[in-house]
Amino acid sequence: MDGGLPLRTRELIEKYRTYISSSQAFKYFPLVVQRAKNAKVWDVEGREYIDFLSSAASYNVGHTNDYVVNAIKEHVDKFTHYCLYLYHEPAITLAELLVKMAPGSFRKKVIYGLSGSDACDSALKSALIYARKPGIISYTYSYHGTTALGVAVGGSFSSEVRSCMQFKNVYFVDYPDTYRCKYGVDDPDLCGEHYLSELESTVRRLDARAGVAALIIEPVQGDGGVLVPPRNYVKGVRKLTEEYGIVLIDDEVQTGMGRTGRMFAIEHFDVEPDLLVLGKALGAGMPVSAVVGRAEIVEAAPPQTFFAALAAHALSCVAAIKGIEYMLSNNLVERARSLGDYAMKMLNELKDKHEIVGDVRGLGLMLGVDVVKDRKSKTPDRISALKIIWRSWEKGLIVMTYGKYGNVLRIAPPLTIPREDLERGVEILEEAIKDVLAGKVPDTVVEYMTAWRTE
Repeated sequence: MDGGLPLRTRELIEKYRTYISSSQAFKYFPLVVQRAKNAKVWDVEGREYIDFLSSAASYNVGHTNDYVVNAIKEHVDKFTHYCLYLYHEPAITLAELLVKMAPGSFRKKVIYGLSGSDACDSALKSALIYARKPGIISYTYSYHGTTALGVAVGGSFSSEVRSCMQFKNVYFVDYPDTYRCKYGVDDPDLCGEHYLSELESTVRRLDARAGVAALIIEPVQGDGGVLVPPRNYVKGVRKLTEEYGIVLIDDEVQTGMGRTGRMFAIEHFDVEPDLLVLGKALGAGMPVSAVVGRAEIVEAAPPQTFFAALAAHALSCVAAIKGIEYMLSNNLVERARSLGDYAMKMLNELKDKHEIVGDVRGLGLMLGVDVVKDRKSKTPDRISALKIIWRSWEKGLIVMTYGKYGNVLRIAPPLTIPREDLERGVEILEEAIKDVLAGKVPDTVVEYMTAWRTE
C-alpha cells in the first residue's frame, strides 16, 4: 500500500519506521502532518483535514492558538526555563490557578510533571507514601500512562506486560459498561449498583489483608471506549474510599480542561477527589502536567522525590496559563457542552439510519460511536470501524478507533471547532459508513493499521 503514496510522504514514513520504535505508538493512516490551525490539519502534500482527534485530546483551545503562541513568543526572549531548585513566576502563577480551579475546599498543592504519564505516577506514589498501605485498585481497560507504575495499573496493557513491572499489589475491577452490562440489566443505575457491589467486595477483601492506599479512576473511560459511568456509581466510589481511608485519584488527563462540558469531568458527579491529575490539554499544546490535591498527600514524600529538571517548564507554564485564560474568556467549557449536545443529536440521527451504529455516548465533546455487527447482539465490529476511519481519512477527516474491542470511534475535536466543521465532519463520517456498507472499502486497509485494541 505504501507504493501508492506520494513520494515525500512515503520517504518520511520509511524514515520513521527506520529510526523510531514501533513500541512508541499505534499507527492508523499514512498522514504526515506539516501544519495545523484550530480544528484543521494539513499534510506534507497540502491536503486539508478536519481534526476529530485533537492529537489525543491535547488541543482543547485549538492548534497553534494565536493567544497562546504570542505569549510564548513574548516570553522566550526572557528565559525558556529554570529548574525548580530556584523559583520562577510562571510555575507559581499556574499552580495558584490550578489550586483555585480544582474541586474541594480543602488545602491543596501542586506537583508538576511533563506528561500525563509522570503525573499519574506521582499521584500514585504520593498516595502510597501517604497511606502506608500497599494496595492499589484500578480498572480493566483503563489507561494511566506509560511509566512502570502507570503500566502496572493500566488495564489496557496485557497481563504479560504488566507482570514485567513487578508491582504485586495492584487489583483490577471492571469499569461500569451500561451498554454491554455484564449483569444483564438495561437500567444504567441498576447496572451501576451491581458494579459498585463488585468494587465493595474487593475493597473489603483487601482491607482485611494489608489494605488499599489508592483507587485510581477515569471519570469517563476514554481509551476503554468512551464509557460514562452512572452517577450513583461514582458517588458510591467516593463513599467507599472515604469509609476505608483510600486516596481517590481522579485521572483527568483526557477528560479535563473543559473537554466534557465541565472544567473537570468529575464535577458531573458532584464528587471531590483527593488528587486530580492533569496533562494533555493543560499545556495548550506544550508539555506540562500536574497533580493537584490535598496538601498533606502531595507533601507526604520528602523533597526531591518528584524532581525533574524540566518539570514546570516555564514556557509550558506560560502556555497553560494563557490556554486557561483563553478558555475562560471565550466560554469554551459551555461551548463544549452545547456543541457536544449538537454533535450527539447529529450522531443519534446517524444511528437511527444505520444498524451498524450500536450506541452513541459521551459527555460534551468527548463522544464515542460504538460500531456493531447488529444491534440485537451488540457484537463489536472492529473491522468495519477501521474501514470507516480509513475512508473518513480519505475524505478529509481525522477520527480514530479505541475501546477494548477496538470498535469505538472516538470524537474529540478542539473545543474551538467551528460549527460548520463539526457538521461536515459528521457528514464525512456518514459518507464513510455508507461506503463501507456498500463494500467500497477493501479489507487490505485493515492490514495497514496497528490500531488500538486490548482484546
